[in-house]
Amino acid sequence: MSGGVRTALLSALLLLACRETLAPWDEVDLSYAVKVEATADYVRWWNELEACSGLSRDIRSVQFYVIPNSDSVSVGSESYWGYWIRDGNKIVLAGNWATNEKLVKHEEMHALLQDGSQPTTYFNGLCGDLSYPNG
Repeated sequence: MSGGVRTALLSALLLLACRETLAPWDEVDLSYAVKVEATADYVRWWNELEACSGLSRDIRSVQFYVIPNSDSVSVGSESYWGYWIRDGNKIVLAGNWATNEKLVKHEEMHALLQDGSQPTTYFNGLCGDLSYPNG
């Protein structure tokens, strides 16, 4: 798949993922997910987001999950590379995308805002372009 097509597809999927988040945790398929501690990169990226956004929240309040060897996170009948869930402040990442800075920051911004929407000020403004990861 060409870079342009992949970027367009990824952008479309992230926009869908950023609609109002699902309340029931069981809508997200975590059958293969592993709960992980925030990596040094996750913490550094979180700190960068706090600095540029002016928002502040303890990263320890976020529960991170990774689905190993996976390209997607299943949410009902849909699939995403990453997903933030309000209930329990959880970030779920497809394992093959779990080290992608832009994707992780995108989901972390949702956790900082505690909002599933994508306000331009935060997703394409103060902290740069977080609207889609470069894969």
